[in-house]
Amino acid sequence: MERRSSLVPVISLTVVVSFSLSAPGREIEKGRLLDGIACRADAGQSYALYLPSGDDRVELQPVLFLFDPAARGAEGVRAFLSAAEKFGWILIGSNNSKNGPLKDSVAAGRALWAEAKERFPVDENRVYAAGFSGGSRVASIFAQVIGRKIAGVIGCGAGLAEGLGPDGLKAEAYFGLAGLRDFNYEEMKTLDRTLDPSGIPHRILVFDGVHDWPDPVQCERAAGWMEVLAVKSGRAEKDETMIRSVIDREMDEARSLEKDGRVHWAAERFEAAAGLAEGMIELPGAAGRAEALRKTPAAARFWREEKTRERRTELYRTGVDRALGRIEADETGGAAALAAVLKDLGVRRLKKEAAGAETIENRALASRLLFLLSFSAQVKAASTYERAGLSRTAAFLDLAIAACEEGLSRLKSLYFSRARIAARAGDRKAALDFLGEAVERGFDDIEILDGAEELEGIRNEPRYREIREKLGRLPAA
Repeated sequence: MERRSSLVPVISLTVVVSFSLSAPGREIEKGRLLDGIACRADAGQSYALYLPSGDDRVELQPVLFLFDPAARGAEGVRAFLSAAEKFGWILIGSNNSKNGPLKDSVAAGRALWAEAKERFPVDENRVYAAGFSGGSRVASIFAQVIGRKIAGVIGCGAGLAEGLGPDGLKAEAYFGLAGLRDFNYEEMKTLDRTLDPSGIPHRILVFDGVHDWPDPVQCERAAGWMEVLAVKSGRAEKDETMIRSVIDREMDEARSLEKDGRVHWAAERFEAAAGLAEGMIELPGAAGRAEALRKTPAAARFWREEKTRERRTELYRTGVDRALGRIEADETGGAAALAAVLKDLGVRRLKKEAAGAETIENRALASRLLFLLSFSAQVKAASTYERAGLSRTAAFLDLAIAACEEGLSRLKSLYFSRARIAARAGDRKAALDFLGEAVERGFDDIEILDGAEELEGIRNEPRYREIREKLGRLPAA
């Protein structure tokens, strides 16, 4: 079995059908998510695939290429499944593109493009790219990778590649998805302003979410927006039923948000609906309602509070940088600095705000600040693993765990990483305690567990065997 030594493991949340379909004559089943498909021209490149179970008489179909920061092609495909079924899109998610050397993602993008053109009924006028986090940055350069302009980019939880401006996007349209609790929320707002003067049709949809692939509902909205734009540009035939369903969703949410007193977001939905309807269908009143809501005292109050949230984020970011430096300090850092850092950064107070602040925006701000601290500490732990010793790595992981909100899926990975560090340091009891916490919070990846070299020293412990048996039958000796 291959041994995995990365400090923070990638956890697979859903089992999908996985096998190679490299044989030229083998038919691929529609309406089913398939994973581990090898590219015909390069067996080292593989992907997850979904072919919509639509009308077989359709000759050419839109295609969406998906990029995940951890090479989990199926995760991106799964997020867009309902959109693929509704709009007839082919989904192709890379299992090779990930955070790291850009050349690897470039190679993956080129391989998937060659594969798609050869193997699937791709409408080359309807090529899209989407990604999450670092994968979003890859999606933003996909047009450059394949050497041609594409119909659109859908960026989830992050903006454009470093150094890339609107002129380099080479896409006809851009749709961004940003969770209110995503630590890249501010970046996505800035991107919206950056794209405004570019002339590129664009929208940044903010929803109540975290730093992860958006839920299928939000992904379907992004695809629907692209569908309407395809009709406007002449890339797709007009389907008034489809157009009305996309616009009705925006209108329904706009009315609901207005009813709840969240007038800023209601105005954005009304404006989006009016923009989609222009030249397509009659939609009286939407644009006027958006303008009226933006003139209300409630909207003015939102912007004052938003400016305060922006200032608080910048100050906190500076505080996090200082805190990480304190933990890394040679003489006074490590575990000894942890309690003071947690107090100075107000972790306990932020957790209370995240659970009970008066407005959803302030609750989301507290969550973003906690995530910023936790994720920054996690990254620091990975970077110090080999160069700064186990004690500093352990302290950074302890900080990441302390700042992570309960219920987030990443918490189980943090506890598992902490178990590995404790085991490597020779602290068997702590290693078993952390491993138990990881499993309690949903860690269930037997392959990663069995492949972790650091855990060799505790595998014969009765408690380890109990934990392992909870996840599945023990391997043969």
